[in-house]
Amino acid sequence: MAGSSAPLEFLYRLKFEGVGCDPLDPARGLNLIEQLNQTFTYLASFNGAEFLFLRHPKVKTLTLNLGTKNGWDIETTDDGGVIAEVSATVTPRNNSKLAKDMKKVASSNSKHRYVLFMSQRHPAGPYSIGPIPLGVVVW
Repeated sequence: MAGSSAPLEFLYRLKFEGVGCDPLDPARGLNLIEQLNQTFTYLASFNGAEFLFLRHPKVKTLTLNLGTKNGWDIETTDDGGVIAEVSATVTPRNNSKLAKDMKKVASSNSKHRYVLFMSQRHPAGPYSIGPIPLGVVVW
């Protein structure tokens, strides 16, 4: 594909055409940018599930609403309720994603509320920059 296309045409195809696929559903075509976004969001969700299982030993099951499924990104009714919104981002403050996710999970009645993210610019661990709603853990 790259060798037979002009450079801008090649980039156009990667951005707008279904040259890639959903990592969990290869029959679902995606543009390459969305394939990368989905891949790393899925990885962040799997890492988030592992983190939640370690942090909440009473939790026996978690539901991961991957891709475009409705619901919290990660949720369970075990241990009084655990919910999480998950993202993979270049920088934690990119597009106000963390602020939006914090506001969203703060509105939940679940006992344990999380915003989990993966970013190369922030090591794994607690995140405490900016205002964080009471009862919400950002990691």
